[in-house]
Amino acid sequence: MTRVQLQQTLERLKYLDVPICELSPKINGTLLKLIRQVEAEVAKKGIKFRPEYYLGTGWGCVDKSISIEIPFWFQNETLMAIEDDMAYDGVEDEGEIKMGLRHEFGHAINYAYRLYLDPEWKSLFGNIKRKYNDYYRFNPWSKRHVKHLPDYYAQKHPDEDWAETFAVWLTPMSGWKNIYGKTPAIKKLMYVDRKMKAIAHVQPENTRSKRDVPIEKVRMTVREFYGADYEDVGPSEQLLEDIDAMKRIFPNGFKTRRNLRDAWKLVHKFSPLLFAKMSDELGISRQTGDRVVHALEKICKTYDLKTRQGDEDEKIIGVSMYLSRKFSQD
Repeated sequence: MTRVQLQQTLERLKYLDVPICELSPKINGTLLKLIRQVEAEVAKKGIKFRPEYYLGTGWGCVDKSISIEIPFWFQNETLMAIEDDMAYDGVEDEGEIKMGLRHEFGHAINYAYRLYLDPEWKSLFGNIKRKYNDYYRFNPWSKRHVKHLPDYYAQKHPDEDWAETFAVWLTPMSGWKNIYGKTPAIKKLMYVDRKMKAIAHVQPENTRSKRDVPIEKVRMTVREFYGADYEDVGPSEQLLEDIDAMKRIFPNGFKTRRNLRDAWKLVHKFSPLLFAKMSDELGISRQTGDRVVHALEKICKTYDLKTRQGDEDEKIIGVSMYLSRKFSQD
């Protein structure tokens, strides 16, 4: 395992044990960039309305609210890598994330302006009160529906039909007039086009904000959420043993942060002593010793392990004894 692979694996293992409610609820990085890009598309259409965004356990827009739920794993690259490992279809790329954002924006604007009450909306899309089923039959050759998200999602429910039609209309250079110009779906797209121009500068009738499952309320860990084992993210048994050992030698749970020192700096400081022990007493090569000590440092740094000032000698003896046991077993 290279040093880069080691760091990636440690980051994934660390996140598996984190309760989802302790993840940062802030939307930033790549996800924020993609939201801004979609909002720029909306602004280009002259629409002033903006929904609320929050991190949750999946995609969604609470019925009759303007709150858009976005999966927590888009928060950073490590969580996205875990999702990619665990999800059947893998994690969405940036283009697919924007597709999801356009779709959910369609729901939010529908609820904000109560478009679903418009008789023309009902005649084109159907009754929004129709029973919502997770399982639905679809016709892959239907000309009455647009194709945006997979599985012909527009055919699931009138509300989804609207959101998918809105998303196709919003997508830059989608060519919707040419693609759907000779199909029944063009009537729905033309309705979206007319309606969005009509409400572009109108204040929404509904500004109700309601969150379904924000991450702040999800107490299960990332590992529990996926039903995953540590082995699912690719660590060796030896690496798991090293992690367990460092956590035992440098246990967290201090009542105060005063007089604490970074454990990884202690391991690094005494690495020459550890190298000498492995070479002289255990017959370990310098290359192997360097790899082992580097791994212990990275574990301590990734898990933010600490030691109290004055406990350094005791702790480094603990690391030395662990190395003796580790290589004696080999």
